[in-house]
Amino acid sequence: RSLPPPAAAMEGDTEGPPKPLFGGCWSCRLLSGTGLLLAAFWIYQGPRMRMKRGIPPSMGTIAQITFAISERGGG
Repeated sequence: RSLPPPAAAMEGDTEGPPKPLFGGCWSCRLLSGTGLLLAAFWIYQGPRMRMKRGIPPSMGTIAQITFAISERGGG
């Protein structure tokens, strides 16, 4: 069941489709995406540095690296 349109829509005073949540701002998307990639890189570097020092990886280290690689898109 649908609701009746608002009074403004009945009068022909419509503004078009609703805006996206953040207005479709490309700079916001770019900033957020860059932040996610940098966070994944930061998570990836911690265990990697420990392994370079010769410390054997634990299950947590392996999980952390796997998570970081999956966040970076597999590359």
